[in-house]
Amino acid sequence: METELAFASDGTMYVRFEDVPPAGRRVFVGYALTSEERKRYGIGGLLRWACLQRLALGSDGGVYVEEGAIEPEGRKEFSGYALTDKEAARIVQELHRTAFNLTLAARSK
Repeated sequence: METELAFASDGTMYVRFEDVPPAGRRVFVGYALTSEERKRYGIGGLLRWACLQRLALGSDGGVYVEEGAIEPEGRKEFSGYALTDKEAARIVQELHRTAFNLTLAARSK
C-alpha cells in the first residue's frame, strides 16, 4: 500500500502527489525508516530526532524522515504537498466518518 497522507512533526498534513504539486504549497519528501531502525530508535529516539528535522507518520504506518537526513537508497519514498487548513479539516472529517462506520459494522457482526 502506498502512503497517501503523512502527518508531519511540523504539524502539517501532507498528501501524496505524482507530478507537480499545486503552486505555492510546501513540499515534504521523505524516506521510510526500516522496522529495525524504528525499533532501535524507539519512541524517545524518534521524538528527539523530530526536534532536529521533520519526521512524518504515513498512512501506511511508515515513519518517513525528510530528504537529506538519511540515505534514500532502497527505501520507500513519500512526496507530498501541504494541505490547507480547510483541506485538512475535510480529510479529518472523512477519516472520522469512515472510522465511525467501520466501528458500527464491526460491532454489528
